[in-house]
Amino acid sequence: VAEAEEEGIMMRWLSTIKHVDGETMTIEKMELDESGFPQPTGEFEELGADSLIMALGQESDLSLIENAEGITIEDGVVTVSDQMMTGIEGVFAGGDMVPSERTATVAIGHGKTASRYIDAYLRGTAYSPAPKHADAEFSRMTPWYYADAPHQVRAKLEGARRASTFDEVVQGLDEESALFEARRCMSCGNCFGCDNCFGVCPDNAITKIRPGEYEFKYDYCKGCGVCAEECPCGAISMVPEQV
Repeated sequence: VAEAEEEGIMMRWLSTIKHVDGETMTIEKMELDESGFPQPTGEFEELGADSLIMALGQESDLSLIENAEGITIEDGVVTVSDQMMTGIEGVFAGGDMVPSERTATVAIGHGKTASRYIDAYLRGTAYSPAPKHADAEFSRMTPWYYADAPHQVRAKLEGARRASTFDEVVQGLDEESALFEARRCMSCGNCFGCDNCFGVCPDNAITKIRPGEYEFKYDYCKGCGVCAEECPCGAISMVPEQV
């Protein structure tokens, strides 16, 4: 929104288009009811415009598969299994064409997840996602472990120039700056192979298998909790022993 306003875009909050006539459109002012839903007020205003873009969302075009045997379509989306496979073996679907939240973030996530299901299918196995760990709250983090890495400033075109050209608005980072920017990630809740647990364990209960992968030998562990205390990203959790 801020960048659009820099380019001279005017925002009309709580307004809906009532009528379009040539280069003039009539908008109706709205107001929120008690439930927060916009309601018409009967107050109108005319605006001039040379073009109008309707942002009403999109639907998937399923004409290619709507008659395919084995494909089940309900409410405009394709039914898939828990492995994201359609009714046709070896055919997977995701994003806007399956039951889900229709956002770009979810669609990108489906691509990552589906690739794992597809890989497992080609290998003749089934992929089972690992259990999600608990949120890495700040109390579980060790901030002093991380070096300061200020946000990198990226060059950006001024609003007037952005409005008159199709040049790239935000410039990229060179390799050195990109690596420095990546240092800002604290890998919250995800092990990044710092070797702290392996190095501080007083009972040699942790074996380093390969970089970023460790084995905890509970027969040697006495539950001192030093590994969890020294884990900078909160990736280790202490749980009561089941007797």
